[in-house]
Amino acid sequence: MNNINSQLITAKSGGITILAPDDSAFSNLKAGFLNSLNEGQKIELVQFHILPEFVSSSNFDSLSNPVQTVAGKDPARLPLNVNALGNSVNISTGVVNATVLGVVYSDNKLGIYHVDKVLLPLDFFLTNKAPALAPTALAKAPKAAKDNSSEEDQEEAKQDQNKSGAVSLVSIRGTMLLSLGMALVALATMWS
Repeated sequence: MNNINSQLITAKSGGITILAPDDSAFSNLKAGFLNSLNEGQKIELVQFHILPEFVSSSNFDSLSNPVQTVAGKDPARLPLNVNALGNSVNISTGVVNATVLGVVYSDNKLGIYHVDKVLLPLDFFLTNKAPALAPTALAKAPKAAKDNSSEEDQEEAKQDQNKSGAVSLVSIRGTMLLSLGMALVALATMWS
């Protein structure tokens, strides 16, 4: 949160944009996927949903691909390509294709857009790097792991919430990104 706050305060381009998947987008991930990520990957996953500039809903077509995120701009590891045609905005990461479903909040410094899928960075699936499971391996995950992963995710979130008083990156969910966005909205109105 501090990194994002400082990004919003000091952004030379005038703000940030958050691409926020909802809880159903997270529910559509393969069972156990979030548990397979290490802490650095969880942070990268959140950062991959944040653009270090404000983009209005009518200006997605002005972005140059690959689009830089707070996680970085390396097209071999972190490709994020945006294709906009009229009111339709599609995002491709090399792993998933997502669609911007609507505007959650927008002013001249902060844009929060609802996306239908979790934007998965390609580098999570590169064979020489990732402890995370590749999409084909995810499909073959043992049934027992699939049955318990949702409960494990929830229990892990409760443990983290109890330790810190706030939900940490271990319990990444769409609600968290939307809540983060709404907290930034409150901060942005204070700065205006």
